Amino acid sequence: MTVHDIHFSARGTTASYARAVCTAIGLPTISSNWLRREERREADISHDDLLVFSMPVYGGFIPALCRDSAVLLLGHDTPAIIVAVYGNRHYDDALVQMRTLLEERGFTVVAGAAFVARHSIFPSVAADRPDDDDLDEARSFAKRALESIGRTGRLALPGREDHDSLVFKGSSFHPCGDDRCIRCMACAGICPTGAVDRADPRMSDTSACISCGACIDVCPVSSRGYHDEAYRAAETTFAAKCSGRRKNEIFLL
Repeated sequence: MTVHDIHFSARGTTASYARAVCTAIGLPTISSNWLRREERREADISHDDLLVFSMPVYGGFIPALCRDSAVLLLGHDTPAIIVAVYGNRHYDDALVQMRTLLEERGFTVVAGAAFVARHSIFPSVAADRPDDDDLDEARSFAKRALESIGRTGRLALPGREDHDSLVFKGSSFHPCGDDRCIRCMACAGICPTGAVDRADPRMSDTSACISCGACIDVCPVSSRGYHDEAYRAAETTFAAKCSGRRKNEIFLL
């Protein structure tokens, strides 16, 4: 059995969970981070292999780019483990959405988990997660998930079957550069949607930007970020509402 680790990780947290799960499974693994365009490619995954599908949650759903890229996957009643990584508010319908997308592509979801990580837009929320306890939980989940392979039935998950992921139009906040920008173009190179203006990398196309934060993390001079007062006020409000430590949740057949 080969494990196909497919995830989208802009700021490293989803990748941390995906790595913990796949390492605990302990089988040969092929990894793809859909943040990078060249790693979004067709994958025909046999019945005897395993898909680990790990995605961040934006507004209650996985990123639209990842939703639309699910057509690249083809399973053959292939077992799949799904992992939703969210920023301490809630994962809403993301797990149900992931299960539906994979079922439509020929996979059987045998286990799912919702894990908490540092918020991608408001990083003061759940700033230290995943921590060691979180990653231990992810490894334990992986071992239990393996035991679900071959069981019959449909994995029960919280969330609405009649969800409409198109209702989420994206964040109202988008990172941009400031006067510290040295035009190194690292941000343009990492942006998964091509939203950074190559003529002026301080600017972003807000209609294309998904606010994943990858450009912020790669900027060598801390130029890119959220620079307006409205953002700072929103972060204070959000942090006040979502400061408590939420527990991770797992679901098994």
